[in-house]
Amino acid sequence: MTDAQTLNVDEARVEAFVGRLITDFAGASSTAMTVLGDRLGLFRALTGAGPVTPAELAASTGLNPRLVTEWLRQLAVSGYVTVDGDRFELPFEHALALSVVDSPAYLVAAGEIITGYFLSLEHLEAAFRSDGGLPGDEVPGCTYHGIERYFRTAYVNQLAQVWFPAVPGLVEKLEWGARVADVGCGHGFADLLIGRTWPRSTVTGFDVHEPSIATARARAIEAGSPANVAFHVADSAAIGGYGRFDVVVYFDALHDLGDPEAALKAAYDALAPGGVVVAVEPWSADDWTGTIGMPITRIGYASSTALCTPGSLAQPGAYGLGTLGGPAQRLELLARAGFADPVLAADTGFNLVLVATRP
Repeated sequence: MTDAQTLNVDEARVEAFVGRLITDFAGASSTAMTVLGDRLGLFRALTGAGPVTPAELAASTGLNPRLVTEWLRQLAVSGYVTVDGDRFELPFEHALALSVVDSPAYLVAAGEIITGYFLSLEHLEAAFRSDGGLPGDEVPGCTYHGIERYFRTAYVNQLAQVWFPAVPGLVEKLEWGARVADVGCGHGFADLLIGRTWPRSTVTGFDVHEPSIATARARAIEAGSPANVAFHVADSAAIGGYGRFDVVVYFDALHDLGDPEAALKAAYDALAPGGVVVAVEPWSADDWTGTIGMPITRIGYASSTALCTPGSLAQPGAYGLGTLGGPAQRLELLARAGFADPVLAADTGFNLVLVATRP
């Protein structure tokens, strides 16, 4: 730093930024503690238990009382739990986000996804210094399981209630009986939900990640092996080999593909005339600078940098669409694939629902 730069330093700006950085590091520290509490069942044990001492919580969970004490104090200073004397309590409103599965606020699994970023750092460093690619087999398992749990909340509370009703005629099509293809299905939770909600329809999930399809098939067995849901290891361009479909969906998957344009063209070819494609993407804006400082886009661009974009760059096509970037790019891809009337059917503030039809 030169003398001139030293003289021109805005000390208040330095102090403000240091405060911001410390706050972010504190949040990252709380994320680690949140993941521990989730994995160890501490949040579940606190839910509905009322005020408890560290010793009582340690006894009910079979965990080390000294470490439980420090964990509770960290959560207390972070505002996650309340404290009165030596007793700690998890407010139910906080439990809705941390331990009540299928609550609309249940977001605790995001911590597992972020944990995966840290576990992937060495691979990400190598990607930055090379072709940018991070193959799926280099992504830790906690990321995939975190994604399944994190997006489950949206599927349970949004798919049948908001996303599909926003698409004209889609619910009726499913009620009558439609063939649905889910490209990039992951662990298959959405497919099993669709098959259960609309039993006259059939759902086929496709994913190139073999461990994810193995998990999806295991989830199907756990659900009673429904006859109207199936899973296949297949590239997004190969779905036409499984027959004609009435609906093709991409749930938070279009931006992950190595060649989303080729995938959409394959979807177009696989759809029957009048068939519909539905792409549910993370919320974003066409002008990204208008989202500066928003928590949702801070998380989204981290996901794009650490997971989605390098994952795309590791695949044939290496398109690298990115997790965010706004609806206009996606609508243009749909139009270039030949679809008619691509539109943004719904903006929930958390997701974008993009829809187009094969003429």
